[in-house]
Amino acid sequence: MSFYSIQRMKPVNMDDMILIHSGDGWIHEQPPCNRQMIRYLERNEGIVSWIQPKSGGVSDQFPVIRIGRKHYTLSLRMMKAIWRHVRLKKGFVNIEKAPFGGMKLKIPSLLFIEKMRTQSRFNVRVFIFYILFIISPFMLYVYIPINLCSYKIYIPVNLFSVCICDLY
Repeated sequence: MSFYSIQRMKPVNMDDMILIHSGDGWIHEQPPCNRQMIRYLERNEGIVSWIQPKSGGVSDQFPVIRIGRKHYTLSLRMMKAIWRHVRLKKGFVNIEKAPFGGMKLKIPSLLFIEKMRTQSRFNVRVFIFYILFIISPFMLYVYIPINLCSYKIYIPVNLFSVCICDLY
């Protein structure tokens, strides 16, 4: 294993940590951060060990990979490969029961934040509204109701003037 690849994956001092879940060790010759090894990481949560600081809680846990007798942190690219199959559905809770008791995270906090950020770009806001036409003696107005909390607000828009409304 080359010195450069180990420097990118930072070693973890296990003296200050509690092992929550032990994963299988890395058995390949090349390091897991190598781009050719991504196919061995994809959807392979079995190689990941979960640790947390002795003074921390469930939210402080992070995944590591064991190479020989040392544990190393994972890069975001490696996390994305390992947990590629996890989708954030409605009501997703990032805590699950560990196989041997206790609680652990489903996906790393860093990856969870990244997935939430990515998901928010693809969320589509759906506005369902109706238009109420009122003809006054001089103007034609359109009242568009917009729901804010529990109140309904009607916005008059003059159809004879140009009006550009941004609902975001």
